[in-house]
Amino acid sequence: MPLAPVFLALALAAPRPPTPAPDASPDRAAPAASPDVRDEVRAYLGAIHEPVPAETYRALGPGAEDALADFARTDPSPIVRLRALEALAALGGSRAEAVHREVAESAAPRAVRRGAIRGLARLAGEADAPRVLGPFLERDRDPAVRAAAAEALAREAPAQGCARIRARARVDPERARFSRAIADCDRRGRARPPAR
Repeated sequence: MPLAPVFLALALAAPRPPTPAPDASPDRAAPAASPDVRDEVRAYLGAIHEPVPAETYRALGPGAEDALADFARTDPSPIVRLRALEALAALGGSRAEAVHREVAESAAPRAVRRGAIRGLARLAGEADAPRVLGPFLERDRDPAVRAAAAEALAREAPAQGCARIRARARVDPERARFSRAIADCDRRGRARPPAR
């Protein structure tokens, strides 16, 4: 009796290993947005009057977030990249934060990196802004990005951030770039009611 049919039957009857669940991490590349959704997102990013509300992007479905992330990372126009970052920050979530961090750490143009820092501060909120922005404030290679981190930190978390901003400004070779953040800290410090 030939054994080939027996082995084939055993192979088909054997239990299969379970298929792994799809990775739901925010950094995982999502399926590409449909061309129609991508075109609509591009049109909204080109609006010249006011930022488009986050609800408008949400109404387009999950493909809108995919398109925004792609435009924020790779569009040749810095203006489109900035608007995509602003829209992602308005949508919020871990994916938006991951895209902002990626762009902030990239070799993108200075204005785009500064926009990513502003959005990252907004996404982090007061509690996490010092932790999230600290590395950019203290170690970024670009003085304009360090200054953007200082300004965002002064705006989002002045109670925890202003001492850190002043300390960095004292040692930074381009100390003048911190003047706006320090002025913001000074204004917020005067506006606080005295402790009782």
